[in-house]
Amino acid sequence: MRMVGFGLVDCYAQITLQDEGKFNPLSLQQFGEAIDQCLSSTQAQALILTGSGKNFSQGLDLESMSRMDAKASGAFVDECMDTLTRLLVFPVPVVTAVNGHAFGFGAMLVLASDYSVMREDRGFFCLPEIDLGMGLIPSMNALVTHKLTGRVLRNLLLTGKRVGGREALEYGIVDACSTEHELLAKARSLPLPMMGKDKKALVQLKTGMNGEVLRHCRNTAHSENQLQIG
Repeated sequence: MRMVGFGLVDCYAQITLQDEGKFNPLSLQQFGEAIDQCLSSTQAQALILTGSGKNFSQGLDLESMSRMDAKASGAFVDECMDTLTRLLVFPVPVVTAVNGHAFGFGAMLVLASDYSVMREDRGFFCLPEIDLGMGLIPSMNALVTHKLTGRVLRNLLLTGKRVGGREALEYGIVDACSTEHELLAKARSLPLPMMGKDKKALVQLKTGMNGEVLRHCRNTAHSENQLQIG
């Protein structure tokens, strides 16, 4: 069953999260394989992440995790964050085209990207852990507190506030908002200033920028692996 789609149009690779965009062991595996496809491409100069229907990503699949024991559940969350760190040091710009709801880990994918555009008329960005009675593991906390600050961090993390595209733009969470029709076109235009830059330098600079987050993740060797992109 395909839960993650991959395509390549011109110089843009695109990963599309299907259905609700929830992450379970199967979808995480497929997401990692799609990242590998982008890395092996000689054509891809940018990576766009998007969803389908009314959801970008609803985050971790809590129903699937409920069937795991504590050790397996913890290991799975770590694997999710290991995959996310690949995006933090990716050798081409990563853009999230937020077509709908981005909750929990889905919201963290937005924070981990280089550029983001969100629909102005549909969908919410939300960190719902407070309302789920959950905390964040150190790597997640490092990402959120590194990317969000001050009152924005307080309002999102400690109240579970849901923000739409226009408010997300005001908060500095996304770079732009647009209509559904213009979403992918905007996603392709945002990374143009970064496209074509030296890939090794991009990895090194991104590693430095995101060093605090990477230090809290289990696998910080991704920066070397990212240089294998075609």
